[in-house]
Amino acid sequence: MSVVFITGGGRRLGRAMALGFAERGYDVGITFHTSADEAKSTVDAIRAMGRRSHAVQADVANDAALQAAFEALVAELGIPDVVVSNAGVFPDANAHANAKDVRSAIDVNTLPLVTLARCIERHPLVGTPRLVAISSLGGMEIWKDRLAYNVSKSALNTAVRSLARSLAPHVTVNAVAPGAIEQPSERTEADKGLTHLERIPMRRYGTAADVFEAVWFFSTTTTYITGQIISVDGGYGLVR
Repeated sequence: MSVVFITGGGRRLGRAMALGFAERGYDVGITFHTSADEAKSTVDAIRAMGRRSHAVQADVANDAALQAAFEALVAELGIPDVVVSNAGVFPDANAHANAKDVRSAIDVNTLPLVTLARCIERHPLVGTPRLVAISSLGGMEIWKDRLAYNVSKSALNTAVRSLARSLAPHVTVNAVAPGAIEQPSERTEADKGLTHLERIPMRRYGTAADVFEAVWFFSTTTTYITGQIISVDGGYGLVR
């Protein structure tokens, strides 16, 4: 029986991935920070599909809390085959971001991947576990007044590559970097920055389903693929 853990799995991309894995036969464990109602809704939807699911509250910026949440999910669902480090923040634009702002973004967007890797290592490995990070095009290019975000996501990409090398051949580590992803049912302030369609070669915004397909690929493909980052951007990176 396959098991996946997803941080920030109660809403938006996290929820879409949780439901996607459940539809393809996985039991799903999720963490949430403040979105308790959304997390419960996600768990209920997965259980309605006939799959096991459990949610645990945790602030991923708190290393001890994230470790405790991981162990609670293991106790409930078993050792995961796939772990998706999805929870993240998109700080407001700030031309005068300081060191504290950057550290806060790194605490949420970067370091949880390291904590999750160590959590995986502490358990007997069954097969080759897959660790997948949700990165961003903001980790590959510079956005105006987004110092904290750019630094945290570029650091995440480096962590993916470093962990992939150190954890091989026992665990694969890869990342998915979404571009302009439209989520009409759960809009946030971050969605206001969507790129103009004429700048995207595929002439549409991405969807949560597009992101899930890339995560699914890394979760199920050959273990010979590790340390890689896939951009899900409709070709936007080709014309930058």
